[in-house]
Amino acid sequence: MKNCRFAGLFLLFMLFMTLSCTAQGLAVRGIDVRVLVDSAAYFPQLSPDGSRLLYSNTEGTQLTLLDLGTGATTVVAAEGYPGFDARFAPDGKVYYVTQQLMPGNLVYRTGNCYDPATGKHRVVLKAQHGAVHVVPASKGLAMVGEDKTFTTSKDVGRYAYTHGPTLFIVDGKTRHEVQPVDDCVGYLWASFAPSGQRVLFHAAAKGDYVTNAQGRLLQRIDYTMMPCWVDDDHIVGMTSRQGNVQRSTDSQLVVYKVGDQQGVVVSAPDEEAIQPMVAAGHVVYTTPRGTVKMMKLDFTPQP
Repeated sequence: MKNCRFAGLFLLFMLFMTLSCTAQGLAVRGIDVRVLVDSAAYFPQLSPDGSRLLYSNTEGTQLTLLDLGTGATTVVAAEGYPGFDARFAPDGKVYYVTQQLMPGNLVYRTGNCYDPATGKHRVVLKAQHGAVHVVPASKGLAMVGEDKTFTTSKDVGRYAYTHGPTLFIVDGKTRHEVQPVDDCVGYLWASFAPSGQRVLFHAAAKGDYVTNAQGRLLQRIDYTMMPCWVDDDHIVGMTSRQGNVQRSTDSQLVVYKVGDQQGVVVSAPDEEAIQPMVAAGHVVYTTPRGTVKMMKLDFTPQP
């Protein structure tokens, strides 16, 4: 009798575990994949309305804007390595960083703005020594330098960025400087979730982490590079551990649900996928040979 009761309890336990695993499992796949640029295009950025694409050539020496409706391309900039850090603001303007080698081998960086509607350029952040980050914010965009900072308006809302082993979380006039991961040489790729309640960042050689809006550590996620938010509950990143986000030959795109440790590969099994970003309801990425693609994510459970 005891054995039968044990067997019955064991079966109930196994059934519970099966149901629990099924409920916690992430159902997601990449669909409607479309090629936007066939070769030699890197660091792709899709505009907020999905109508334009920014991308760089291999060396970052040229920044190009592609109109996805007409197929027309415009060279935004071709001096000062403008291709390595460029972003769209919510209003569709392009912000990018150029650099110049000054006496004493000091690198100075300048923040620039390009308006696709008028074709005009302007300097928004004068040349300064040190790093300059182009950072999307909840109500605009910030260009953060070690000396001076530019914002697209007085109140750009919440944004996050990193410098060395420090995570900076800014909300209006409030700025938190935190180091939630111990013994790390540096953090990268910080961003707020769309709701503004959580922050995602990468800790070098350790993995991806999520904090609350004040920088308190909530979760570690398995190692990816260039992670970014799909929505408030999901994250996409590239799986490579080679340490080179452009020339990696072992990378796929993987989606994680916040709170889970197990991710799901959404790029094709035979495809090397790098440099993901999310905009206009799509994931945009490229390959080591520079083929830029755009996909949708389908979270519908498959039978």
